[in-house]
Amino acid sequence: MKKIGIMGGTFDPIHNGHLLIAENACEQLALDEVRFIPTGRSPHKQGKQITDGAQRLRMVELAIADNPAFVADDRELRSDGLSYSYLTLQEMHKDLPEDELYFIMGGDSLRDFKTWYHPELICSCATLVAAIRDDCDRRHLTAYADELKQLFSADVRLIRTPNLSVASSELRSRVAAGETIRYQVPEAVRVYIEQHHLYRQSDPQEEMLRRRENVL
Repeated sequence: MKKIGIMGGTFDPIHNGHLLIAENACEQLALDEVRFIPTGRSPHKQGKQITDGAQRLRMVELAIADNPAFVADDRELRSDGLSYSYLTLQEMHKDLPEDELYFIMGGDSLRDFKTWYHPELICSCATLVAAIRDDCDRRHLTAYADELKQLFSADVRLIRTPNLSVASSELRSRVAAGETIRYQVPEAVRVYIEQHHLYRQSDPQEEMLRRRENVL
């Protein structure tokens, strides 16, 4: 039997905050592996521009390449339907019936968890893991965890993680503004973003030249 952490997200792009939470979950809960699952068609981001799934998956692969306990999982990207956490967890529970699943999230997600689609089914498939950044976080998250235990018989574990404030949306904005994201993402991810011109404000003439180069 394995203890498998599951970390879902758009990962647009994956950043060091994601990796720190996953690493601390591994260490503090003695997980055998953590699977990073880039969101396919998110019900929360319909109509919003999201980087191509293959590119987001590649950034995940680059980010975790040096950690044998981290695994990239493309199951949501291969699915034609909307990506709901409960469906992904049910599929994994079916595929891995002998293993224990740990659904890893940031503290803010735990606060909103009861509003998710079918939270009771998520709790029936996996232990919830939420990251604590400071003592203030602990007080609030403990209250949220107690509420989820009462509502859904949830098994909730709180883990400590360094207070690193990084957001994918902010990283995209920094790249678009020509600002550095060095040391906020793994270097291989930063280079990939630069080489593939991700998140940059589109210059029509430059875009035309790049497309012409790709054709030639």
